[in-house]
This record gives sequence, C-alpha cells and structure tokens, in this order.
Amino acid sequence: MSRVLMLSEHAGCIDRRIVAEANALAESGRAVTLLSVPAEIPGDCLDPRVRVIMPPAGHARGPAARLRDKLRRLAPGLHESLRSLCFGLGLGPIDRLTGFFLANAPTEVFHVVHAHDLPALPAALALKERLPGARVIFDAHELFPFQFTDARLERYWSRIENACIRRADAVVTVNDALAGELAGRYGLPTPTVVHNSYGVGACPPPLSPEAFAAHFGAGDRAFTVLYQGNLSPGRNLENLVRAFGRLDDDTRLFLLGDGPLEPALRTLAGREGGGRVFFGRRVPQAVLLAYTACADLGIIPYLPAACLNTRLCTPNKLYEFIEAGVPICASDLPELRRIVTTHRIGDVFCMDTPQGIASAVASCRRWIGQGGFDAACRREARAYYAWSGQARRLLDLYERLGV
Repeated sequence: MSRVLMLSEHAGCIDRRIVAEANALAESGRAVTLLSVPAEIPGDCLDPRVRVIMPPAGHARGPAARLRDKLRRLAPGLHESLRSLCFGLGLGPIDRLTGFFLANAPTEVFHVVHAHDLPALPAALALKERLPGARVIFDAHELFPFQFTDARLERYWSRIENACIRRADAVVTVNDALAGELAGRYGLPTPTVVHNSYGVGACPPPLSPEAFAAHFGAGDRAFTVLYQGNLSPGRNLENLVRAFGRLDDDTRLFLLGDGPLEPALRTLAGREGGGRVFFGRRVPQAVLLAYTACADLGIIPYLPAACLNTRLCTPNKLYEFIEAGVPICASDLPELRRIVTTHRIGDVFCMDTPQGIASAVASCRRWIGQGGFDAACRREARAYYAWSGQARRLLDLYERLGV
C-alpha cells in the first residue's frame, strides 16, 4: 500500500482542494497523513481514514510569531514595512516552516511527499533526503510569488520557487494558464492540471428563500447576486458594493463570508450601496452550496491589474457556482473567459468601475430573463468539471509515478 505524506501551510482554514485530494487518495486505498500548521478543517468533509497531525499553536508559533500577530493588529503599517525589510534581507519564513515540518513529520516510511503550495516545497525536498526512493509532488495552488504587490516579497518567493521546483518529481496546478506559465517560466514539462472543482461532498438542496434571506437579515425576494469568499483587499469589492447603488431596487448583492475588509465594506454599503447590499457570516463548507444555490447570479469581480496570480486565477467560487448550477458574471480574465464563455454558463466583462459592474449585472439579468445561460449548459459544465474526473487525473499521475 502506498503511503502519502501531505504538507500544508494553509493557516486559518485548510483549503478544500487539500481535503478533496486527501479524500481521493484515501478512497483509492492509499494511506494518507496530513501534516499541517494549526488550521481549521472543514467539518464533516475529511475522510476519517486520513490521519491528521496538527501540533498545537504553541509548538508551531513561537514568541516572535506572536509578536508579529500583535504588531499586525495594532500597527499594520509598521508591520508591513518591517515585513518588507525582512524579506528584502532574505529573512522570510521558509527556514521556520521547513523546521516545523521536519520536526513534526512521522518517522515511518512514506512513498510520496505531496507539498501543497510553495511554502511547503523546501520541506518536502528535505524530507525526501530521509526517504530514499520517495517521490515529491509539488501542488501549486497559485503562482505563489506573483500574488504580492511588494517586490521584495515577490523576489524572495521567486528565488525559492526557482531553486526548488525542478527538483520535484511532478508538478500539479489548478488550471491551464498556470500550467503554461510554470512550464514556460521554469523550463518544465507541462504540469498536470487538477481543477479546483467542488470535491467535499454532494451538493445539498437549496435553502428556502426565507432561510437564505434571514441569514443576511434581508427582506422580501429580489434578484439575488451572490459574492462568496473572503472579504479581503485586492478583490475589487469596494467597486462591487458601489455598483449596487446604481442598480434597480430589486437587484441586490449578498456578500457571504468575512475578512479584514468587512467593516469598511459595511460602512461603504451604508453610504453608497443604496440599501441593496447585505452581509452574511461565513458558513461551513459542508452546507455552503445550499446557500450558493439560492443565487440568481454569482459574481467574480477581480481586476486583471491586481497581480499576475489574480490575472490567471480560477478561484474556488467559480467551481462552487458551477457545482450549484448558478449563472456567472465574471471579470474578463483569461481562464474565467475560457471556462465561462466556452460552456455558455455566464459572461465576462470589464469590471474596473462601479458603473461597469452595474452594467454587467444588468446585462446578465436581461439575458437570464430571455432564457440565456440555460440549465442544460450549466448541467454540462457541472459534469465536465465534476470532482470525479479531477480526482482521476490526480490518481493517474500517482500511477505514472509508480506510487
């Protein structure tokens, strides 16, 4: 039986891609161990056969990390300046993270070390030295160095990726654009693409309209536009909120999630949202699609200029909308255009202004009213991106590697 050690540095909440891949490998008969920094695992989603090793926070985060957390809360500007300086001096977190994984990895034999995202890759390569014959799989969830606007952070992570990626036995990533970028940038064979389709359980039935509205503190039924995910900077959420001050009274935005931008967005909604913007707390992954399926339209408003990683992204919410059968209104980014328009499940637009977003939403609403983005197209897209097919791609890779 093949034994797999997965490494995750995903603090906060374990990415559902990790859960789906661990489940698929366990279901195939492989013995899977997930070693992670302290994080939340989506409830009732992880296969009980997957062993989880997650040392308590005190073992993973020393006094320096706690000081950084305090500084981030109390003086975010100073924190960012000091962080940039440290990265510029080469004093990033990779030594600490590698030490964490090496100290906490079980001593038994593993045939595969599967590193989720770049921060875990150096540790996977170091563990390979302990495990003669083991294979290393680098699972690039994103273009990690190119998600930062700070050039010092980009240079730090680029050096690490350039030094490590060609030493992996195989590279996996999330879409064709990222596969092409990684192959061209580092002179690799084209990585295996495993899309981030919804792989953590069956799609539950939608909530009742009343239960959905109650979650957001909303009133009567309206045309429901849903944004779900983190309320974080760099996602064009300010323009999204402003756009709804320019739309009809019965077109409303529901923001499902939380994050550091929430207080500012609430203030902005009260000032410029026209009373059409509603906030609902994050819900467990196991019931998320019950909320998603209540939407008339799902929206992805990211801007191409944010960073290269965003320009080439296919975020989780894209596949959540597909799984729930919700039409999609998306920014005109390369992979979003390819998926949404090829399958005729929505449309893409320039969303760099509130008016642009308002026009996009109005256009999609008209098209839905005329029978566009029909249910047959949405069912076909759901079948095409179903997790069963994506899991097969992952298992085929493992079989090619002989593990």
